[in-house]
Amino acid sequence: MADIPIFGKHVIPDGEHIIFSHGNFSLAVKRENEGWLFLQTDNKRSAKDLTPDFSGSEYFKTGKSDTLRLVPALPEKPLIFKGNNLHISSGQKLIFFLKLPLNIQGYFSKAQPENLIKEISPFKLTDSWFGEPHNGEPAFALDSGSWQSKDEILLSPLEAICPVTISNNFSGVLKVERLILRVENMTLYKVAGKLITSLLTVEYKGKTINSSAKYSYSKTFHGEKPEIVAKPRTITESNLKKINFYFIQNLYRQES
Repeated sequence: MADIPIFGKHVIPDGEHIIFSHGNFSLAVKRENEGWLFLQTDNKRSAKDLTPDFSGSEYFKTGKSDTLRLVPALPEKPLIFKGNNLHISSGQKLIFFLKLPLNIQGYFSKAQPENLIKEISPFKLTDSWFGEPHNGEPAFALDSGSWQSKDEILLSPLEAICPVTISNNFSGVLKVERLILRVENMTLYKVAGKLITSLLTVEYKGKTINSSAKYSYSKTFHGEKPEIVAKPRTITESNLKKINFYFIQNLYRQES
């Protein structure tokens, strides 16, 4: 029996339930008493082979609508990418692609903020820290490599592709050690059946000068008229001006 697609519109009559699953992640949802029971498990086989035991589930009272909408969203905290030995010579630009985990937002009736039931993370993301101990910020570690072509990426229904462009406008070699992805500033697009985030464009000017970061639509990566699946959670000028790289080691050539 094929898995039911997770994202989209689902109509569940009173007293019935649906199990959404991928890999080891399963989410059972039951419509009951003008509300919803949500039960998340990490064992796909037990959820599919047995009738879910909703006794330990969460209940959400929402009203008469039998419509459930499950929508993809990027994580609630920034992601930290470790460069995996990526180096960029002075005056060069590197384009690569990352694979980002997605959250699931459940809405009743319509996908609008006041109808949000629950947000679920199918992945157990590792807490991390970006920057100096005294003035850094909390984030999640991105346990993923990088690819030179988006066509090389094996993407699951719970992941999105993130295109990244880094220009090195410093006089030395840039070793990409830790790059922060402020996913709260990203839009999610649907392109040819795949989810692709905003293009992250970073210009590096040196360790003593904050690099500039831009999160944007790109005709090259998103096509002429892509479908917008999710808008940014928030985008502020202060977020864009924060540091984008954190160096554990020095660059090959020190700044004068």
